[in-house]
Amino acid sequence: MNRRDFINNVTRGSILTGLGLVTGILLLKNKETESCEYDFICHNCSKLSGCELKDAINYKESKKLK
Repeated sequence: MNRRDFINNVTRGSILTGLGLVTGILLLKNKETESCEYDFICHNCSKLSGCELKDAINYKESKKLK
């Protein structure tokens, strides 16, 4: 292996490692944030009773106050 092959291999390895890390971070980032699967508001949701999202909890508390 000469110097040119070594540099090419290191560069390719670095690029692949970087792409793998960025892909992993982006995939894990989506799982960390909680969001609703539906595009409508809480009072129309069939999963409201078991929902633990902040908006759903606020809606359930405001519903109890009324």
